[in-house]
Amino acid sequence: MIGLLKHRRLALFVACGLISFAGCVKQATPQATPEATKKFLKLRGYHFDDEGFFAAAAARDVDAVKAYLQAGMNPNVQDPRDGRTVLISAAARGDCGVVKAMLEGNADPNIKDKTGYTAVFHSIEARYDEASELLIADRRLDLNARGKNGVTVLISYVWRDRADVVKSLLDRGADLNLQDADGDTALHGAAQNGNIEILELLLKAGADPNVKNKVGGTPLMWASVYGHDEAVKFLLKRKADPNLKDQDGLTARDWAVKNHRSSVVSILRSK
Repeated sequence: MIGLLKHRRLALFVACGLISFAGCVKQATPQATPEATKKFLKLRGYHFDDEGFFAAAAARDVDAVKAYLQAGMNPNVQDPRDGRTVLISAAARGDCGVVKAMLEGNADPNIKDKTGYTAVFHSIEARYDEASELLIADRRLDLNARGKNGVTVLISYVWRDRADVVKSLLDRGADLNLQDADGDTALHGAAQNGNIEILELLLKAGADPNVKNKVGGTPLMWASVYGHDEAVKFLLKRKADPNLKDQDGLTARDWAVKNHRSSVVSILRSK
């Protein structure tokens, strides 16, 4: 009787071992054919056409979006009404799942809609940080493209005081000398915000401390207008010229006086 029990336990142990081993063996996953994928989409209520593709994306149906791409759908098809691609529309509503799927599916992040903006500017403007950062991380992204008022991605993140993203963009070669529609550069934005960390990043990367915008305003003037004492001191140490004048003949000190920035006036008077 004892021998029989031992035999049964051994058999059970062997059987369990075989089951465990079978579970560890990686089974080959057959490649889905376009036909099978289209059937999958039909079961989810989508037709294999542009309209269905946009509908799946709008429904945040990531599995369906991936299926469309796998079945050969053009990832860059544009809506004739507004010129938006699925990627642009997803970025504009902060849909990170679809944004990621589209980028992995070789969607072009540099296509512009009828407003002239790429996907990243829609997500930046709407403050969808996670979607924006997915797009910025894509090495195909044109870092010097323009958004509203001519801003670049770099200028946008300077205005938002995101030193981490600014550093990353500079490391990837974003042009720090580009000016927006008002002639302001990234350095103007950092000066207006009084952000020393970003000022230092930009100046170390080669930004001109005396660059002028369309009305002759310099970063030092911006820092003076907004009363950023430390930024004024920092710029002066980095060779910002306090004697430069704008189109109205005003210097940084004149602007400080006009805006009642007494401490800035004192700093500039000493110069």
